[in-house]
Amino acid sequence: MKRRIAAILAADVAGYSRLVAEAEEETLQRLAAYREVFDEFVGRHGGRIFNTAGDSVMCAFDSAVEATRCAIDIQESLRTRNLSLPANRRLQFRIGISIGDVVERDGDMLGDGVNIAARLESLAEPGGICVSRSVHETVANKISVPFRDIGAREVKNIPQPVHAFVVAWPQQVAEVADRRALGGLFAALPRPGAPMLMALAAAVVVAVAVILWAAGALTGRAPSTTPPTAGTPPSGHATGAAEPGGQDDAAAFAALARRGGIVPDASSAAELYHNARLYEARGDTPEARRAYLVLARLGGEQVDPLLRLAALLRAGEGRAGAREVFGELLARRATRAATLVHALQFEGAERRTKVEAFAAAHPDFAPAFYLLAGEYGEGRLGTRTLTDRRLEFEALERFLAADEEGRLPPFFLDQSVLAEWLDDARRRRGETEAFFATGTTRPVASFTRSNAGWHAALSMPEPATAISYRIGDTGEFRVTGTSQVLDPRTGKPAPLTSFPLPADQEKTSVYVMYDDAAGRPVGPFVIDFDPHAALVAGQRDALRQAPGAWIAFRADGPTLVYYTHLVSYRCALQRAVMGIDGGPLETVLPLPPCDESNPYAVPANVRPYLIVPDDTRTVSVQLVFADGSRSQVETFRRPAARD
Repeated sequence: MKRRIAAILAADVAGYSRLVAEAEEETLQRLAAYREVFDEFVGRHGGRIFNTAGDSVMCAFDSAVEATRCAIDIQESLRTRNLSLPANRRLQFRIGISIGDVVERDGDMLGDGVNIAARLESLAEPGGICVSRSVHETVANKISVPFRDIGAREVKNIPQPVHAFVVAWPQQVAEVADRRALGGLFAALPRPGAPMLMALAAAVVVAVAVILWAAGALTGRAPSTTPPTAGTPPSGHATGAAEPGGQDDAAAFAALARRGGIVPDASSAAELYHNARLYEARGDTPEARRAYLVLARLGGEQVDPLLRLAALLRAGEGRAGAREVFGELLARRATRAATLVHALQFEGAERRTKVEAFAAAHPDFAPAFYLLAGEYGEGRLGTRTLTDRRLEFEALERFLAADEEGRLPPFFLDQSVLAEWLDDARRRRGETEAFFATGTTRPVASFTRSNAGWHAALSMPEPATAISYRIGDTGEFRVTGTSQVLDPRTGKPAPLTSFPLPADQEKTSVYVMYDDAAGRPVGPFVIDFDPHAALVAGQRDALRQAPGAWIAFRADGPTLVYYTHLVSYRCALQRAVMGIDGGPLETVLPLPPCDESNPYAVPANVRPYLIVPDDTRTVSVQLVFADGSRSQVETFRRPAARD
């Protein structure tokens, strides 16, 4: 059995038994079709389905972010498919996601993570997503959908309450707002006997106004905190309100967002974007798509509407469908914004290469650098290298420099999107600065001397797939070679992290290069090699790590105290002093001079021992190292005499 931490996604179909009872063959066919969509998104996001039973599915992911993105993609895609069906025939999954410790056994998974995900799924609404608090904390700053805190919930077979959050779909918010508004209006209708016809007419007018007000409120910029009342006509294009006129697109969009309501006969970029956002919030995907496409064909350079269009297309048609639509847009009118968003619809390394090429070709199109930084970010890459971090930082720097120069606003219709990008860019730049200020970002070498020569051991700052070195400022780099062990972080044989230097090597510079997990060369890095300093440091470390070897009593005969170990590592010492039976440390242990050409050998004319009184019970030793620092006093007890 293998134990690990995993993000678990649990799903089942709401009301499945009723759907089967009413129309078994139709339901089974639709479930099979919906499962194909489900399975495809799980695979795209790096998940694995480990258990299925009827209408339920259990999946495991290495990342809570990818699990949540997968759930959102599934629900958005299936919601689009359900729009053409009557409400009572819609097949809707409920999804729960948790992070926890699981045990993997014969391809299945068991444990609290699995159990809690299943309980969270039961708390989700049909077509909804419910996540644990740990999942919410992980994804809150990485996924743009809003969440609603539903508090701690008691669930079956889980001893402690589970704190849960649900994805607050915009269309659900709109429906709630509409129901509340209409409920209040019908509660206020006059009782029988009043002039019902006029009252109903007034109620309908106000109901329409309230719904339009609620739709405007979804943008977060409602004109007031209360809906319209009777006698207050709804604001909108048809009322004769002033048009944006000479205002730029962003100001016009902000004005429309504050006013609220669908704009009839929309034609400007601001009007089309405003309408598309409202249709999208209501769940009217066809109308949202139509408005986004008309806006895209106007050919502006604003990037945020096209990113929303791409997300809408991916939810319904996948990345391939989004690429096709943007390909058609580019055939009509190849704007830079459409070219960039088209590049984002590819997968993995191909997408990153296309975005890199766009940023290099259009350095003045500043939003590209924020999106490029995302390609090097933690959520995009399986194994993130130091080079990825550096490239992310450089891209963020260029994006933020454009902000300081005032060049960003023209690229955004909704300036709140720009504000979110800037906040995120500053946060990520700060995190990367802190990482490079405190983390290890270059190879470090330790040098050990033996009588045969020097041995350099490297400590690498990240997983490497190959390591090479050069001694001195000229010559070819030599590859250290590889071991027979696969490095699980790279999936390739682990490179050897050591190499030899000659015994008589003089002070020099050693150059080290390596290939990172992505196969990119990194370096060279310069490591100073000073044989005298390395010898002293290596011997000092050896003495500190094995204090029990400093002194040994002879077992029989005259009482002798051997200090052969100290003689072998004498290059690290100024002197060594000894005291007997707790007395003062006043006896100096004779040490021969350091011989750097043969440092560990004990000269033939040296006696590495002292004669001490026969009644000696203990000796204490302290070392004074070459740099003047002192060791702790170590006490050695004489072994008991044998019979």
